[in-house]
Amino acid sequence: MLLPQGWYVVASSRQVRPNEKLAIRRFGLDLVLWRTGQGQPVLMEDRCPHRSVRLSAGSIKSDRIICGFHGFEFDSAGVCQMVPETRKPAANLCVKKFRVQEKYGFIWANTAETGDDNELPWFSELADPSGFCRGELVDTWSVHITRCIENQLDYAHLPFVHRTTIGGSVDPSKKVPFSLTPESISTVIDAGGFHFIFPCMWLLTIKRGSFYQLIAFVPVDDETTCIYLRAYQNFVTIPLIEKLVGKIMDVQNKIILNQDKAIVLTHDPKSSIEAPFERLYPSDAGIQWFRKRWQEKTGVSASNV
Repeated sequence: MLLPQGWYVVASSRQVRPNEKLAIRRFGLDLVLWRTGQGQPVLMEDRCPHRSVRLSAGSIKSDRIICGFHGFEFDSAGVCQMVPETRKPAANLCVKKFRVQEKYGFIWANTAETGDDNELPWFSELADPSGFCRGELVDTWSVHITRCIENQLDYAHLPFVHRTTIGGSVDPSKKVPFSLTPESISTVIDAGGFHFIFPCMWLLTIKRGSFYQLIAFVPVDDETTCIYLRAYQNFVTIPLIEKLVGKIMDVQNKIILNQDKAIVLTHDPKSSIEAPFERLYPSDAGIQWFRKRWQEKTGVSASNV
């Protein structure tokens, strides 16, 4: 899968438990996610280099993932440390692995195999999210990641797609200024606004300092995107009431997200990079910026697809 290099969320921390394996598809690849005995996440290709079976069908033991077919053992660096047939390691038998970090309740992977670990694409408003996250929804959309992201950069759809929920009073003719940098885009809409950090993180400010919605866009493959939607709030902290509020927000967010999903899945083509014929309007300034950055980072323009 052709993507800009950088850090992407691949899973929520809560999805990966000790001594368990999580088979996932990310970046157009079948991968397996697991933890060492010290809790460090490991992300590698879900394929044994011996006979190409899924490593996720095996087991975890002593900081190694063990193939369920012939018992080959691979360490957290992806190197085979034991071949049962020979009772020896095989240093030339390796599984492709990714550089990972765990922070902010997510597990992140870098699509670049080498290079310095740059700052994760995160928001200063959520610098300390502990005790602040009050809900998480996970959904999968059968469309390219570019279409999902562009939907969240588009405010003019609110009174039409969300006319029964959050968009009924929005005037699409009202000009909204965008603030652009090489790696981010933001805007202020009434008392709130959104902020997107390239390549995959979006934050909606509902009430500054106390109420936010975050979306992490996760590239599964060229026609599939996983979406993590989180609600962050600190205006209700009493445990029982906070849980009730969290459940209410999850229901509301699911309704709003499904309104977006219903229209976004009708895109044809499924990737916006394959749609050079689309004619953008002033309200699409955020989308225009995003397409330009995506093309610069991947080296592929819409006219060359």
